[in-house]
Amino acid sequence: MSENKRKNGRLAGHFNHVNIKQSFFIFLTILFFAIGNILFAVPNQIMNGGMTGLSQMGYYLYEFNIGLGIFLFNTPLFITAFIFYKELFYKSAISMLTVSLLIGFLQEPLLAYGVVNIWVGSVVGGLWMGVALGILASMNASLGGGSMLGKMLHDQYGVSLTKSIFFIDASVYPLSLFLIGVTETIFSLVLTFFSAFGIYLVSKKPTINKEVV
Repeated sequence: MSENKRKNGRLAGHFNHVNIKQSFFIFLTILFFAIGNILFAVPNQIMNGGMTGLSQMGYYLYEFNIGLGIFLFNTPLFITAFIFYKELFYKSAISMLTVSLLIGFLQEPLLAYGVVNIWVGSVVGGLWMGVALGILASMNASLGGGSMLGKMLHDQYGVSLTKSIFFIDASVYPLSLFLIGVTETIFSLVLTFFSAFGIYLVSKKPTINKEVV
């Protein structure tokens, strides 16, 4: 075997190893997000913004599975991404499917251990999930919803990722005000604020390698 072939083989092995590690890290980050959502937000009937928030609203009103709701609400957005932002689509579709499955299957078992305290749920839960979203964004991945649309706006127009995600996610709360309740909506906004702060904290760290499959 020539020296070039040996070098190419080692290089290919290195990249495969890196991609496997990064994909596994993305999975752990999504699992971290799903656990935070179920343990802190759902027991207090407060919501994330965007599509996840709409899915939670469906659960609070009709006991519709949150994971299935996330998948259904995100489908139109992912069709748009497939047409105009194929790279973001390919790097986010698996993440969205993963979070849908994880939340869908873990929802009932983990709710028994949920933290029923609306202050803790909104502050700790917001930071918890914001850190996860920030890590995913730093690897050019997304769970869909506000984070994916915010990433599109950031890449296309240079809009602040933190601000765009915050305002997109917060747009669902006027509906929550009438359907869920005033107190829950206020603390949902608190959760969204601390989630945006968690994203901001991660954005100040060095960017994680973006070559993720």
